[in-house]
Amino acid sequence: MPGTAEACAGVDVGGTFTDVVVHAPGHRPKAVKVPTTPANQAEGVQRGIAESLPEGTLRLLPHGSTTATNAVLERKIARTVFVTTAGFTDVLQIARQNRPALYDLSATKPEPLVPHERVVTVAERTSPRGEVIIALPDDEIERAVNAVRGLEPESIAVSLLFSYACDDHERRLCAALADLGVPITRSSSLLPEFREFERASTCVLNAAVEPVMRRYLSNLTARLPEPTITVMTSSGGTAGVDFAATAPVHTLLSGPAAGVVAAGAVARSAGFDDAIAFDMGGTSTDVCLIREGRPEVSTSSELAGLPFRTPTVGIHTVGAGGGSIAWVDTGGALRVGPRSAGADPGPACYGLGGADPTVTDAHCALGHLDPARELGGGLRLDVDAANRALETLPESAAGVLSVVRATMARALRKVSTERGVDPAGLALVAYGGAGPLHATALARELGCPAVVVPPAPGVLSALGLLLAPPRFEASRTVLVDAHEDLSQAWADLATEAHRELEKQGVTTEISLSKVADMRYAGQSHELRIDVAEQADIAELLHTAHRESYGYAMRDEQVEVVTLRVIAQGEPILATPPQDWDQGAPERKPDREIGIGDRTVRARIVSRAALRPGDEVTGPALVEQPDTTTLLADDESAVVDEAGHLVVRLT
Repeated sequence: MPGTAEACAGVDVGGTFTDVVVHAPGHRPKAVKVPTTPANQAEGVQRGIAESLPEGTLRLLPHGSTTATNAVLERKIARTVFVTTAGFTDVLQIARQNRPALYDLSATKPEPLVPHERVVTVAERTSPRGEVIIALPDDEIERAVNAVRGLEPESIAVSLLFSYACDDHERRLCAALADLGVPITRSSSLLPEFREFERASTCVLNAAVEPVMRRYLSNLTARLPEPTITVMTSSGGTAGVDFAATAPVHTLLSGPAAGVVAAGAVARSAGFDDAIAFDMGGTSTDVCLIREGRPEVSTSSELAGLPFRTPTVGIHTVGAGGGSIAWVDTGGALRVGPRSAGADPGPACYGLGGADPTVTDAHCALGHLDPARELGGGLRLDVDAANRALETLPESAAGVLSVVRATMARALRKVSTERGVDPAGLALVAYGGAGPLHATALARELGCPAVVVPPAPGVLSALGLLLAPPRFEASRTVLVDAHEDLSQAWADLATEAHRELEKQGVTTEISLSKVADMRYAGQSHELRIDVAEQADIAELLHTAHRESYGYAMRDEQVEVVTLRVIAQGEPILATPPQDWDQGAPERKPDREIGIGDRTVRARIVSRAALRPGDEVTGPALVEQPDTTTLLADDESAVVDEAGHLVVRLT
């Protein structure tokens, strides 16, 4: 793609590979995979850009990063001080008192990111209605600042009781703390919503990873000064670098969000409004329910047992990926995952020093992967190394696949049947480097009618970054009766959301949509409900409650808890591209492969040779640079007009 001045690149940093998709008007999209560089992810990003666009110039670079996620998982966070209202020193330790495992008597909760000794309190109090009960005098602020200074913080989190209703105390306190010269997270700005523990936890998470994210983005922009860089958020949209640097909590679950956005677009272009996104990568598998082409969004999540409240695509993740290690537990049972061989040393078949048997090694031993074909990053498979690793197990390679598929099937049921959604009405969109190898077997087990494999499934998350719109959600807790006049609150939120996207440099048309968190009086949980103009919001709750729980309580008072306005700009791409650069078609001889406990002779088909209308009958392997699709004996796939490989199952 030399000489393209208007090129855009989506870059997704995964646990094993960094994927790059470059798109420029008048050119086929180009995909590149390079090994992730865990010590400094920016190095892998820069290398991927250099390989995919050696002579061109990038205009836009939407970027999916796991920097904040990894910082929390590995506890490589900033030294954070937490400032809160007097009497609430232990809010992070007490939490919600729910047990992570109900019947596990030895279950332990994760330690808070801020220990008890780094909590500073101030004597102040505001009521839930925003009335000042105990004023915050200047001398109390000075005392708190001195206490924080003595703890030598690298970052500060400030979350006072009921500050969502009146933020005057938080603003004054943060203004004084600014003299310390470290990043400050103010809860009433980050999350102006009720529930003090969740707000405090979100605030602390943000503060703990902000310095880490700032350093990473500063390094990335220094390495790549030309393009405008945006960052994927957990909600399925993108945000500017400045926003991501100061509010990194919005990126904690952003890794798989881009893929889900793309999966929704792929499902619709293949003729399926409802689907399950199935992303199997090197480290984990992510699944998500898609309704009417859009992934579900929730407002509460957790990472490593730490809760936080930000708009988040409803993804369920399990530790089952191509690099997941097979092992035998103390009872002699075969297990797969969640421990992964990662990018370094990787599976044994990569020939980089790995010795543990993995899912990829099982595929290699069964002939599903061509040892002569170069993988992403210049890797070639070592079949002998894979077999040596698998010899340490009592089960065969097929047994490894059976176990890992059982784990993934449970995850798929979690987002479908356990929510009352029949998989018979859901297509399975398979992507990730390993997803298409397992898709038809899993779809049959669940009863899905079809599997859709997009043209570039191994880099779909990177493509999703080009399909994701700039997005910002403004929210405010109101706690009022549904019959109250909410017009001014809606208008204020609309102004805030629109202004934030403009601040982030969005110049395209901005659309606004409304969402309300509602409940019946006396309930302690809310339903997130889309609100159309002139809609009867009480009626919306009745309908949503019936769909979720099977009944409605029309005689009960309806409470509006939190209002939300979502502002969205235009994505770089409106629809998935169809004509991909798949390289030159290769003719390969049939070869024997293992399917279940049988050995069959399979056709080897080059995806680059397929055109719309072509049909592939199993047993077959459809090979392409970023993945391989496995078709069993009684399965066949047809290439549709959009270039998707569609397997209809009966």
